[in-house]
Amino acid sequence: MGIFSLFTTLISRLFQFFMHKIKKLQADHIYMIGGASTANSAFFENESDCKQFLELADRFLKPYLSINAFQNNRDGWAMIVTTKSADVIRRAYKERRSKSTKCKKACAFNEIWRILSDQVRIFLSTYVKATNFRTGRTGGKVRSNYERFVFEDGEEALQMKKKLANQQYVQAQKKKRYRPAKKLCKIRRKLFKTSPYLSCALLTTSEKIVKLGLSCLDFGVFVGDVLRKLIQATLNYHFPT
Repeated sequence: MGIFSLFTTLISRLFQFFMHKIKKLQADHIYMIGGASTANSAFFENESDCKQFLELADRFLKPYLSINAFQNNRDGWAMIVTTKSADVIRRAYKERRSKSTKCKKACAFNEIWRILSDQVRIFLSTYVKATNFRTGRTGGKVRSNYERFVFEDGEEALQMKKKLANQQYVQAQKKKRYRPAKKLCKIRRKLFKTSPYLSCALLTTSEKIVKLGLSCLDFGVFVGDVLRKLIQATLNYHFPT
């Protein structure tokens, strides 16, 4: 399936689920998305990178989706997200383009999946440029396109959320010569347990989520029948029986 090293670590090595890989995100659905860094660079080198990543997500993704769980790994990132309605997505997209001096009207997208993909691309590109500017490095950090998955059922999503919350920083690169230097990106276990920017592990109450000031975070989807119905609707849309 060509799953990135990050997902190999989070999924294949830790537990066996049967999530379906897809190519196009749609409105009013729930997904797991994520990506990996290039072989010779760390995606996150310190807590500041993780913090900036979420702040940029709040800026670029909030109008289009909600983040229900996340894990920032030095070899990549992963999120469980719920997309907003088609009307909300199109309205946010139109507003963003109206404020831009570079966007050409003839190049505007109408399909929801194109709008969402374009926004994630802008988000990731901005993060790479910001961290490169801060550290003085050049080049890209993102390896290929980000991955998109659909859950089988609510239990699978709940277990994935738990795994994301408990996953420690790992070296997902299989070959040692491709692994980022440990002295540049070593994250101590103590930091992982105290920083809310590395994963959703510490964000156990609404008060803690609000305190971060990130309105893109919304863990309420995991309550009651909301998750089950949302996952079933998403699964039926992408894989109709």
